[in-house]
Amino acid sequence: MKPETLNTLLAGHFVCQYAFAEAHADLSEPGEPERVDQWLQSLDRRLARLGDDGAFFVAPMQVNTNEQVNKVRSDLVRFRDVYGLLVEMLNLVRLTKDGFRGVPGDYVQLADILIKVNEDTTLVGRLRELRIPGADSRLSNNELLRKMLEKLRADGYLVLSNPSTETYQITGKVDHLHAVMQYLVENVPELTDNALSESDLTEDDAGGSQNDLLRTADTDRQPDPGGRG
Repeated sequence: MKPETLNTLLAGHFVCQYAFAEAHADLSEPGEPERVDQWLQSLDRRLARLGDDGAFFVAPMQVNTNEQVNKVRSDLVRFRDVYGLLVEMLNLVRLTKDGFRGVPGDYVQLADILIKVNEDTTLVGRLRELRIPGADSRLSNNELLRKMLEKLRADGYLVLSNPSTETYQITGKVDHLHAVMQYLVENVPELTDNALSESDLTEDDAGGSQNDLLRTADTDRQPDPGGRG
């Protein structure tokens, strides 16, 4: 049980072979997940995983009070409102790449996406409708796409695998995004009518992906393939 691995987990990261290769290798050792889980129990936490071979992460032991359940619902609304943008970004990538599934390990190259977008006015429109942080209409398509990919990287859904070619790789954290969005669609559709507007979200709310209670939603199972972007 390496301290570096524990620190990575406790920092709220999703540990997969693409984003945190050494920590993932450590957790893949026989018996290591059980040892880490036992240690986390002293903190009223547990080691969770997305499916049988997805990313490892830390989750609370259980959610069993009305207050906690209400908190989960509130966090799910925030998740949908804040991270719906990330889903839209991944969908745009999907539309530019034939056969693209958006699963961990898939590669995304800026130049390839730019070519497809520039060839299709519909894709240009979708790109310019995205509310990318720090972007405005004066930027070129290339600059907008670069900011989009950097946003996905900053939020942990991509890693920059080749800086010289601006090639990124999707991380295991994307399975959590797909799973929670699918959970919302299938189990709490009424949230659609009671969503928080952007003006209701504070800067602290925008960090909701790391909220402990939210991270218990629809985890420890393989995300439904239909939930992928």
